[in-house]
Amino acid sequence: MHTAFRIVSEPDAVSPALTAPANYTLPQAQLANAAFDNVVRQFLRHWLDAGTVSGLHAETKQDVNDFIETGALRSFFKHHDDALERLLTDESMAAHLLRPAGEVFFEPDAYEPLLSRFERRIYNLAAHREHREVPFRYCPPSRQGDFGDTPDQSQLPSEVIREDIGTYFGTRRSDITALNILVDQLRRETLRPASWPVIVVTEDYMTESLQRVRSLTEEAADNGDGHLHCFVIQRRHAPDDRHLGAALLVMDPARPDLPQRVIFCDTLNPNGTPPWWNKFEAKINAAFPQSDGQPLASDRLEDGGVNLQRLHDGVPVRHQDIDCAFYSASIGRALIQLAQQLPNLIRHGSINDIVSEMTARMPEYFDAPNQPKDPVLVREVNVIRRWNTGREALQNLLPTVVIDWFTSVVTIAELA
Repeated sequence: MHTAFRIVSEPDAVSPALTAPANYTLPQAQLANAAFDNVVRQFLRHWLDAGTVSGLHAETKQDVNDFIETGALRSFFKHHDDALERLLTDESMAAHLLRPAGEVFFEPDAYEPLLSRFERRIYNLAAHREHREVPFRYCPPSRQGDFGDTPDQSQLPSEVIREDIGTYFGTRRSDITALNILVDQLRRETLRPASWPVIVVTEDYMTESLQRVRSLTEEAADNGDGHLHCFVIQRRHAPDDRHLGAALLVMDPARPDLPQRVIFCDTLNPNGTPPWWNKFEAKINAAFPQSDGQPLASDRLEDGGVNLQRLHDGVPVRHQDIDCAFYSASIGRALIQLAQQLPNLIRHGSINDIVSEMTARMPEYFDAPNQPKDPVLVREVNVIRRWNTGREALQNLLPTVVIDWFTSVVTIAELA
């Protein structure tokens, strides 16, 4: 029996309809998916009938109905670089692909969303095009079937099953599209008024971001800017380390070679010390080397981490926690807000007070300062954030003619 999936509000999402009704049922999802597949079939039939691709019928040597059920969508993506955008011009298709989490049936064990066959194909085929990925909703191209289908693990022989974190919606890593969306959200946070410069830095990996902090501080000095600057980083650690962390640095243009304050915020802290602590110390010292005999820059390093992320030992693949992108983005958002609202705390306050105020600004993960939500609720929040990230990726591709329609539909839904 399906346990109702609780739809939890996500404060930092830009997608609308954050608190859609719960208890969306399997039959409702099946009906909506069947209707969507029929819309796609009709769209493909019109495309074929229009003769957009000369000789396509002859090339396939298939009955048209059979071709629509198999390779027509793949051919559509093959012949149009903007295939996904074209599909989004159809209001019925756009409405389904952009539906809120409250209109998705999530399987109760792995929280896998019930997607129709053609919907899965759309996401899978779109992932072959640069900047058209719909985060978390596609399987790796190397695993896709001939027509862009996601393999059914239950139908595969046991010796060829490849179950890993890429198998499931809830465990796929954040791709570049997802990370860019999170970065955009953080940068929008910095548009709010502040008494000092608050800057988001997301250059390549953590090392490059730290180097960018130094170069921006040197530029400020060259321009005669004597104000303290606050930099917030949210980035992967290194090319060979896909974990994401966050950091905050207070910089004085008079001393661009030495942070006035540096706080490292990891999301995994099982034994009192983050696993990446020593590596981050080395990165700080590489970006801000000091003269022989002088204290290291890393001597100023403070631990502002939280223990949200679960370890993977003994956990089934479908339950593994691969959500550090969302945790670290929430930390980054909270640090930006703190720098804007309580600058003296960021400059001079104790690390314990900073972490308390930071977690108070992370209601998606904390019931109260330093009091994390139940892990089941945290998991559900992240499932919704995954869905909404894909939703925002699709919104970013909406043709102008559809944007006004979508905005009006969302406004009506919010007022209802």
